[in-house]
Amino acid sequence: MRNQPTMRDVCAIGRDGRRVAWPLPAQWKKQSAAPLFAGVATDRYTACASEIIDVETTGPIFGLHLRPPAAIEMRIDDSGWTPYTVRAPLAYVPPGFAFSSRWSSDIEWITLHFDPSWLARAGLHAGGQTMPTVPHLDVNDDLLMQIVRSIHEDAVAGAPLGPTYVETLGAAALRRMAYLESTRQAREYTHARAMHAAVEYIRDNFREPLTLVALAEAVGYPGDLYAFIRSFKKAHGVTPHQYIIETRLQAARDLIERGRSDVTEAALACGFSTASHFSATFRKRWGISPSELKPRSASVRRAAGKESTDR
Repeated sequence: MRNQPTMRDVCAIGRDGRRVAWPLPAQWKKQSAAPLFAGVATDRYTACASEIIDVETTGPIFGLHLRPPAAIEMRIDDSGWTPYTVRAPLAYVPPGFAFSSRWSSDIEWITLHFDPSWLARAGLHAGGQTMPTVPHLDVNDDLLMQIVRSIHEDAVAGAPLGPTYVETLGAAALRRMAYLESTRQAREYTHARAMHAAVEYIRDNFREPLTLVALAEAVGYPGDLYAFIRSFKKAHGVTPHQYIIETRLQAARDLIERGRSDVTEAALACGFSTASHFSATFRKRWGISPSELKPRSASVRRAAGKESTDR
């Protein structure tokens, strides 16, 4: 029991009302993706017929059924057991959602979780405009489902696109859910000065690991993280993540063409995690491999030599 895995953001409610970690039933299987960035995390579960009694969420959770139960019963707010039909594959529950449930078939699903400190720094904490506060057990929204899938796929792959990618999607998931909940667009901030400062900060720091939360904090942006992303795209035509990648690509290309670095040196010097990721991103951007680039100085020397022999 000491090593029994637990479910993130879920606790058990004891008879005395105390909240304790909820260990997974022995027959359940949990697969956790462990990216370097832990602000947004995802797990995959498989379970047999089970009964869950008196548990409560301690943080916001998205759940996406890969294999939904044929039938399920739920008990909420001390009411009796109620049959429930899964009509859509996605569900969202806020912190403080207490429930019991049981089902009689094998199921499989993925969950999406958010670190409380990251939520607070990103302006997405409970009580904020972007934190949905009502449980939604049948969310039928293609965009939101794709966001959840993309976060899970990125984590399983080892987060090759870096923390800014998953931060963008994590913030988008919460904002999309809040929009669906309220049916009206949350107010977006437009601060030209902050957007200009964000570009300058990226240009000065693109060689270092960057996160969107740190970027928004550095320029003093007053809104939440998703509003910052939207404002940046409105001002510059691309998201902060795209701007960071483009800045790194241009700088690395310049190093190679000036003959100052080889491909690996340029990639690591300009903020890419690996040379292979840099090469794949470079090819996607320009249609050629960075190894095909020729240093400008060598090209100039060859041209000058040809001109002298022609004389």
